[in-house]
Amino acid sequence: MVMTFGYAQRAYKTELLCGDVGHWWIGTHRHVLALADGLGHGAAAHRAASKAMQCIAAHLDDSCEAMFAACNERLLDTRGAVLAIAIIDLDSNLLTLGVTGNIRVRLFGVNSAVWLGAGRGFVGAGHAPPIPDRIRLEQGDRLVLSTDGIDESSGSRTCMEHKNATPQQIADEVIRGWARKDDDAAVLVYRHGDTGSAR
Repeated sequence: MVMTFGYAQRAYKTELLCGDVGHWWIGTHRHVLALADGLGHGAAAHRAASKAMQCIAAHLDDSCEAMFAACNERLLDTRGAVLAIAIIDLDSNLLTLGVTGNIRVRLFGVNSAVWLGAGRGFVGAGHAPPIPDRIRLEQGDRLVLSTDGIDESSGSRTCMEHKNATPQQIADEVIRGWARKDDDAAVLVYRHGDTGSAR
């Protein structure tokens, strides 16, 4: 089975729950990916990030802006979370990406690597939804979403050096080798154009 998606996380020190949570949803015509970092650590951070995932799951046919607006409302009773939502239209190969806060998103092509997304604030604070980026994907492009618990430069280098690895192998390697010890950490990897999926 081709592994189109890969995901790995690690909780902060002795915490039982990770405050960084990612998920993806596979559709006939589009995929949706999301990664949230609940503010702080532990159960309250995990609750905020998990509520963002639950909210997105209930709005999978909505626009990126509408998803952020719904998450903003849903997380008002939590400590809030920074969030990235990526919508991939499989008919047009169009990526629509919205980001609040310091979720890092990088797109790796055959011979290129570019940073995407930049936003202020966090969901659950009543901010206006971010203005999404839109970019065409090519077959084999890899989209990597990571929280600030990942050493940015080293984690990106791992993605560049392991071009033939599956998304799950890349996610596992990034967490194993480059997750910071003083924070929660999570990474979500997607490879465009493959068939099939694995968690």
